[in-house]
Amino acid sequence: MKKLTIKTLILILSISTLLTGGCVAETLEGEEPALPTVTSAPKVVIQEFTPTICDVGVDKIYFTELRVSLENEGDLQVTICKLVIASNTGQLEGDIYTTLEPREKKTISSSFFSPGREINKGIGVEEVTVTVRVLGYQGQSGDIKEEVLGEGKFTISVPIARIGDTITEYQGKHDLPLTLLWWEESDIAVDGPYVSGYYTFTARPGMKFIILAYEFMNNGMREQETPYLSAGEIATTPKGYCYQVFHPPLGVHSEEYNPRRATAEEVKTLIGDSGGYERLWPEESVIGCVVFEIPKDATPIEASIVYLPLLVRFQSGT
Repeated sequence: MKKLTIKTLILILSISTLLTGGCVAETLEGEEPALPTVTSAPKVVIQEFTPTICDVGVDKIYFTELRVSLENEGDLQVTICKLVIASNTGQLEGDIYTTLEPREKKTISSSFFSPGREINKGIGVEEVTVTVRVLGYQGQSGDIKEEVLGEGKFTISVPIARIGDTITEYQGKHDLPLTLLWWEESDIAVDGPYVSGYYTFTARPGMKFIILAYEFMNNGMREQETPYLSAGEIATTPKGYCYQVFHPPLGVHSEEYNPRRATAEEVKTLIGDSGGYERLWPEESVIGCVVFEIPKDATPIEASIVYLPLLVRFQSGT
């Protein structure tokens, strides 16, 4: 191998310097190369979901508040604007505004809903599965683009009472419990009292009555008045139809129900009184009932009754 002469080395160094200098000059004179933008995916974890149920119908659940516990596991600040509760039949949106710093935990709630304050539920079900989504944006507010920051699936238990259960809280009352006593099917029902007493009504052709009996008990220290459970509806199978609480449309003049004076035995066994507007002294009680009229080939599943924040279940859940 031939040895490199001094002239050869000088020539190589000169060429190398020119090439390197040219590249540096080109980099300095040109624009600074743009760095790729890295966007961190939002990582808001919904750790807990607590809905406050104020009422329940045979096909709806009503809320006063939706509360969620969150943690921001991402690297950017997030701003939360909306809380969405979605089921397979619709969704409920609650407006909210809060921020979460990276690694921050926070419990938030919303009581402002649209389009209403309820979600649908299937008739006869004992729980509803929902998807809870937290919407908002991440980073600074200069470039707002609302997106789903986090979501999770949760189960809402439907408040239910069965025969033998005692309902301790309703209509703001805590010491006037209502106990569900029994229910039965009947071709006749008693209603009253009217001016002339109690009357017996016969169900229309192809129909029957469902009578649900309950008892109010005053466990308080003062006289109390019982509520009038005058409204509600019952859900039935196999068609899923719903029917309102029965009231003779024209009272004792409702000829389609063949009204007649009730016997003492009928009043004793079928009750006929709602038990409402009764003033009870401490430790006093009164028995009342609510009546529904449904087709003879229908079977009752559950009923929603005014003032009671749960469903009365006649049959086992599905």
